[in-house]
Amino acid sequence: MAQFADKIYYNGAIFTADAAHQITEAIAFKDGKVLATGTLDLLKPYISTETEQIDLAGKMLMPGIIDSHLHPFWGGLQLSGCNLDYQSLSVEETLKFIQDYLDRDTQKGDRDWLPVRAYLRHAVLPLGYDITRRDLDQLDTVRPVILFANDCHTLVANSRALELFGIDESTPTPKDGTIRRYSDGMLNGIMEDAPAMRAYDSIPTLDATAAIQVAENVQQLLNRQGVTTVMDARALPLQFDAFTAVKEAGKLTLRLLGAREITPDDSPTVADVPHAVEEMAAFAKKYSDASWEVSPGIFIQHAKFFVDGVMQAPIHTAALLSPYRINYGTKSAPEYRLSEQTGDLYYSDELLTALITEVSQHGFHPHMHTVGDGAIEATLNAIEKMRAQVKADIRPSLAHNELTSPHQYERFRALGAIPCLSFQWADYPQVFADEMMEILGEERFQYLETAGKFYDAGVRVAFGSDWPIDPLDEWFAFKVAVTRRGDGDDNPRLNTDRDLTLTEVLRSATIEAAYMLDADRYIGSLEPGKFADYIILDRNPLNHPPEAIGNTKVLKTYVGGKEVYRTE
Repeated sequence: MAQFADKIYYNGAIFTADAAHQITEAIAFKDGKVLATGTLDLLKPYISTETEQIDLAGKMLMPGIIDSHLHPFWGGLQLSGCNLDYQSLSVEETLKFIQDYLDRDTQKGDRDWLPVRAYLRHAVLPLGYDITRRDLDQLDTVRPVILFANDCHTLVANSRALELFGIDESTPTPKDGTIRRYSDGMLNGIMEDAPAMRAYDSIPTLDATAAIQVAENVQQLLNRQGVTTVMDARALPLQFDAFTAVKEAGKLTLRLLGAREITPDDSPTVADVPHAVEEMAAFAKKYSDASWEVSPGIFIQHAKFFVDGVMQAPIHTAALLSPYRINYGTKSAPEYRLSEQTGDLYYSDELLTALITEVSQHGFHPHMHTVGDGAIEATLNAIEKMRAQVKADIRPSLAHNELTSPHQYERFRALGAIPCLSFQWADYPQVFADEMMEILGEERFQYLETAGKFYDAGVRVAFGSDWPIDPLDEWFAFKVAVTRRGDGDDNPRLNTDRDLTLTEVLRSATIEAAYMLDADRYIGSLEPGKFADYIILDRNPLNHPPEAIGNTKVLKTYVGGKEVYRTE
């Protein structure tokens, strides 16, 4: 007996993202799953008097976007409060912006924190100037004030904030980051990498009710972009408690996955690895659903490791195989020379191998922050050793990969390692492209923010926006992927890496991201039996120039066959 469809779309471009790269005319859904795809004639046996038939009028219907690496709660918090909105400001402009906010924020008391978000440390004017505690201490307030950089790797605290953090001149330097000082040894308020994140996470900003509201706001924002599944790349109790409450109220409109971090402090030695992984597994068990269902759920399937830091000046904590070129002059009269500095690796080779192997033996997928080619090399070495011991279907992923060495592309393919790329990072304004050329030298510069080289090596590539590192705009990221440049005359095409095709980009944000998340049995493509997670666009992008993908509008978003967003 033939099954009858609840809904059939026809006269469109159905981007299935299946292995054959099929684009069909029609698709049928039933009970929140894909029933069939093909021509309308082929699907007619599935039509009954109860079937809703919808003419797409040539528009595209495709799988929902899967953002496989982002920080939704950090992004959600940035939507309100004091937000510098990624502006390149002078010190005076920054302080005035904050002071104006403080003067308006009259309901808060002396002990209430003021987190200032979306701060562009590398773009403070004049370029090269670092805002420190002495600058923030000029503000007319006794409140604790912090600047949290857009890359989430720098936090600047005023003196009151340092006091409440419990950080002073006797605080030891942590293993996984830096607490900076003035030349006289006094703290300058700047924390980098993991210490910055831990300090930020410790700020008491939300109660449970407010956290639930942030979760609801975040999922609505993502649904508007066409996003149906995300992985929170740094899963913490606050956000997963909030999203769990949303799910239990029947209001969850995203499939939420998470990566739980294991820090060097969690496992200082190889002997500590089993206990650290047991704690991570307990966290995953607490928040993960028992099974994947049509309705959206929550899963922790990944372990997160910050292997290195960030590459941009002035931090230079991303681990490189060859030293950075450092400006020993000034911004106005630069003098770049090869240094001895190669950045930081936050795990020893032995410890990283032990951790990656142990989480894999427990069935978790290791997910690593690797910006520089030195961190990539250390991680690939650890994965190679893990592969020799673990025969299960483990899908290790390396996020960011801003600088890759030529020999590493083939290693990714051979080891089944998945690069998770933020395509929009190839949007380099001229001034910063020039700076990176100086820092890396011309030869290495050609391997900055590559994507095409991964595809050409036969590597599966997943997309992850890393929001709120940048403003949330998935379709702008896709535009950069197919052009290697942003908008405006001051955004040149970045290096010689080839443009991605539109098909490659859309697959990276659907089936390849689903594969990385070990969710491709359920989502990522529109094939019979998979969940009806799909979006309808205002056009068929394949009929437009590739660069026009940035202008695409999402008309409707569905998760498990249920409409979760409709354009106004």
